[in-house]
Amino acid sequence: MTEPLYLGLDAGGTRTVCLAGDGQAILGRGESGPANPNVSGLEGFRRAVAEAAGQALSSLGDRPATKAWIGVAGSERPVMREAVRSAALEALAVEEVHISHDARLVLAAAGVTSGIAVVAGTGSSVYGLGRDGHEVKVGGWGHLLGDEGSAYDIGRAALRAVAQAGDGRAPATGLTEGITRALGVGDADQLRERCYPTASVGEVAGLAAVVLDLADVDEVARSILQTAAAHLALAVAVCNERMDQSDSSPRPVVAAGGLLRPRSPLLALLAAALQGRDGSYQVSPLAVEPATGALALARDGPTADEQPARPGSKSGTT
Repeated sequence: MTEPLYLGLDAGGTRTVCLAGDGQAILGRGESGPANPNVSGLEGFRRAVAEAAGQALSSLGDRPATKAWIGVAGSERPVMREAVRSAALEALAVEEVHISHDARLVLAAAGVTSGIAVVAGTGSSVYGLGRDGHEVKVGGWGHLLGDEGSAYDIGRAALRAVAQAGDGRAPATGLTEGITRALGVGDADQLRERCYPTASVGEVAGLAAVVLDLADVDEVARSILQTAAAHLALAVAVCNERMDQSDSSPRPVVAAGGLLRPRSPLLALLAAALQGRDGSYQVSPLAVEPATGALALARDGPTADEQPARPGSKSGTT
């Protein structure tokens, strides 16, 4: 008998990654564009997950996948979760789909059964999983309501710093040259035409790379990252306070997302900010991609209080 195939997907605001595998190994990988339904809509989500899964399965012949686990930012709201699940069932043609907060994948990928995940990419969020299974979510409000410490937040802060420096309201900064070059304009005065009526979320988030590159040589860039790190550290501390306080052991913090890769200046600033708050935090960057955690969760199945979702089913809390 052929061993079942599983799909693990990380449906992000910038890209979607799908891993296909059996009970032991990763057998295929696919990648597509953004799938966050709050930004791309349900149709954009459906297209992105279908494309990524199609690529992951393309070399595996006609073997169908039986179960998929998808991490999606903003999926904690029941109405959105069910809508996303229905769209995924249509897109993937699998027997069973589970939807979770995208940061849950981070802990699973790191092999952490109880701890805190802090994710800073296009958006940002913090997720805690206690030993008792209790989940805590902080942040993840999207680029209009929150996402402090995210690439969008940092990119927007850089744009404001350039505009203020152009007026003389703030110090001169190397960000002016870096941001104008990245946006393809000649000088700061042309930013109005370039950014209005509305620059896309991805365009603004992409400017965070300029800030990261200049952090060691430009005081304004470093100050922006310090503020971002403080926001993320506060979210981690609040998450920790809301978790089971009977567990006094050091809380592992797994950092993930494009801004918190190893050797990132923001990762170093976050670790320092958390150390200043409480020395018990153990911060480490995720060494593998989050979709690895989604595949592991698909293999292991939901916890006892999570009901499987199959075509036509509306039940479940996953």
